Amino acid sequence: MPLDILLAAEGGHATHDWWMDPHGVGLVFWTGLAFGVVLLILYKKAWGPLLVALDAREQGIAGQVAEANRLKADAERLRLQYEAKLEDARREATAIIAEGEADKKRIQEEARQAAESEAKAIKERAQRDVTLARDKALAELQQGSVKLGLQIAEKVIGAEVDAHRHRALIDGVVASYAKR
Repeated sequence: MPLDILLAAEGGHATHDWWMDPHGVGLVFWTGLAFGVVLLILYKKAWGPLLVALDAREQGIAGQVAEANRLKADAERLRLQYEAKLEDARREATAIIAEGEADKKRIQEEARQAAESEAKAIKERAQRDVTLARDKALAELQQGSVKLGLQIAEKVIGAEVDAHRHRALIDGVVASYAKR
């Protein structure tokens, strides 16, 4: 168009060539030519680096996927180890509880047996004490009875018996009393 204005200003007629027509095929021609030139420049200058960048990105993504798979496998392995350790801990806890129960029963049985033996010892000691006290009381009763009997006999007979005869008489009374 500026060319048309320039020609018109000089007094000449503007010739309209098809390749210069902005409303016809010329616009399509120049647009296609500009697109082809830009495409050629991009192909020569940018296509190689774009392919290299895309390959690098593809390899990076593949590496990340491989790393993610490796991490997933490691996590699964660690989870299995954790579960195995947890199961071992549960078994150990169960064993400790069972051992504690067995110890509790053993201690209770030992305490029961100790209490029974102590009660038996206390009972035997009490029976021995009762027997000793009874024997002592009987001996004291015998001696008191003998003395009382001698005193009565002395008063009844009126005369004191000598010590040897006195002793023989006491032994006889004690022996007859013990037989009863």
